[in-house]
This record gives sequence, structure tokens and C-alpha cells, in this order.
Amino acid sequence: MANTESSTICSSQFSRTDPVTVPGRTGPAGSCRSTAVIRLHSLGDVVLAQPAAARLSEGGSLFLVTSREYAPVAERMENVIPVMHDRETGLPGLRRLLRDMAPERIVDLQNSMKTRLATLGMNVTGRFRMDRGLRKRVLRGDPATMPARRLDFLGAAGFTWGCEPSLVRSSPPPEDLAVGLGAGGRWRLKSIPSSVIAEAARLLIDLYGARVTITGGPGEEDLVTETSASVMRDGVMTYCGEDGISGLIEVLEGLSLFVSPDSGPAHLAKALGVPVMVVFTSTSPALGFWEQEGAGMYTSGRLDCRPCHRHGGEECSRGDEACRRGILPLDLVRNAMEMAVR
Repeated sequence: MANTESSTICSSQFSRTDPVTVPGRTGPAGSCRSTAVIRLHSLGDVVLAQPAAARLSEGGSLFLVTSREYAPVAERMENVIPVMHDRETGLPGLRRLLRDMAPERIVDLQNSMKTRLATLGMNVTGRFRMDRGLRKRVLRGDPATMPARRLDFLGAAGFTWGCEPSLVRSSPPPEDLAVGLGAGGRWRLKSIPSSVIAEAARLLIDLYGARVTITGGPGEEDLVTETSASVMRDGVMTYCGEDGISGLIEVLEGLSLFVSPDSGPAHLAKALGVPVMVVFTSTSPALGFWEQEGAGMYTSGRLDCRPCHRHGGEECSRGDEACRRGILPLDLVRNAMEMAVR
């Protein structure tokens, strides 16, 4: 069952409580402790922090401290109490929040200068650490792969294993074929070209009778509207963050398939149990955000320059954007539909 807290709690509601003992266990390992997990952003990383939070919640109260916009994700995690941090309050606000919470231990899965200073003098039992040298090798094109981010988070929390990210659904999957297509994105080179989105939507409607929703983020309304209009089919729906991440979750729950760039919404959909086809353009699974199990992966052939940027990038060093322009809509749709019928 989902977390039973009626709402996201604020810092003034916290007080330290004495440890209690879990029945059937003895000694320190059996003591229930209050733990604060810090993962302020971004969407994909908040989702990937769920397995670590789940393991930590086995030993007591678990608070996930995250930025206000991502609190709806934490609300969908079992046995997790979301705690919102307002970015506008900065470092002092985060430190006050943690002091008011007074957790017995903290696991810092952000590990930024802000979180290190905010937790100064507190009982931090683990911090996420990324191998930046290995990431440079991956970006150079060396035959190397970053560890799975999910496993890195679990390791920082003191565990060697944990399940795939899982979020609680509020509604069952649709009975008909409903497909979401992710347009736009913060990094242009990581996005799927709007012409590919439009043609994929036409194919899904004409060949499979699908209901199609084109999604984007705040500020991408024009792109999503224009892409939807260029489909030239009735009934294409759109979502551009009008109701924040809560609204995005509702949209994703109504899908039987989501075709998306390597992005936070794709991680969110997968954790909700929606079949996902991840389209890799300028990024690569070698960066560690996607594991082989559970999601389909599509690329436009082998390119030695992929990945060219840890986030996706804005300009193609080759000048031809082959990673984006090489996507064949019919091939993409056929591969994605294999995910939908599994």
C-alpha cells in the first residue's frame, strides 16, 4: 500500500523520537531509526533513489527530502514520507529543515556542495559518489560502462542489492492501446525530432488504432501543439506540465506504451509499470541510467560519437545530427509495439 500520510509534511512537524525495537530482532540491527534520504533533483534520479529508500525503510521511518516539484514522486513510494525542500530557501533552508527533522541518520544521494554544507556536523552514514574518471572514458568512446545509478544509490545507502524502481499506481492500465510520445526535452540533441514524433503518431493511429498523447515539459507548449497539429489526425491529446508532475503521473498511468527520449518521464513511466521504449540519440545506456532489463532501447545504428555529452548536448560536433536524423519512424514504431504486447 502507498504511504498513509495524508499530505507532504513540512519542517515544523518534525521532532526526534526514541528508537524502538522491531519484534523478532535484537541488538542494533533491530532498532528502528529515523532516516532522511536527500535527493533534491532531478526527476530520473529521484525515481532511481526509490530502491535505496525502500531498503532503508525496512529499519524504521524513512523521509525522502526532495525539491517541491518532485514531491509527487516520493508520494508514490511505499513506506516513504515525502519532505519538500523549497529551492528558494537555498542552503540555509535545507539546513533548517534537516535540523527540525532531527533524523538519527542521513543518506545523501545528492552529494552536492549544498547538501554537504547543509549536513555539516550531522550523522551522515553514506553519500552518493560518482566515478567521474570513468564517465570521461565513456564520453571519450572507450569500451567502458558506468555502474547503474540505481546500484550506486543502493551502495551509498549500505546495500548491495535492491529491486528495480517501483511506484504505486492509482489506476489500472487502460484496456485499449494508448501510446504516449515524448517530445521536446531540456537538451535538444537528446530529443526525438518533431517530424519523427508526428510520423510515429500517424503510424500508431493508422496501423494500430492507438490513442496517442504527445507529452512535453513546461515551456514546450508551442512545440507540442505544432507537433500535434502536424499529425493531421483527430483525437491526438497533449500534455505539457499543466498540472506538474502529479498530472504527468496521471497521464502516464493512462498509457499502455510510452516512447520517449532518455529522460526523467521515461524513468517515471517505467517505475509505474508502463512499457517504455527509450530512444537514445546523443546519449547511451553506457552512462548508467538504464539497465538492460525492463525497458526497450532504440538507437539509429552504431555511432562512434555516441555518447557525445553526459546530458545530451545542444550542438552536434559532426554537424549532421546522425543520431537524431537517422531514426526511422516505422522501425521505431514496430520495435515499440513489441514492448506493448509483451
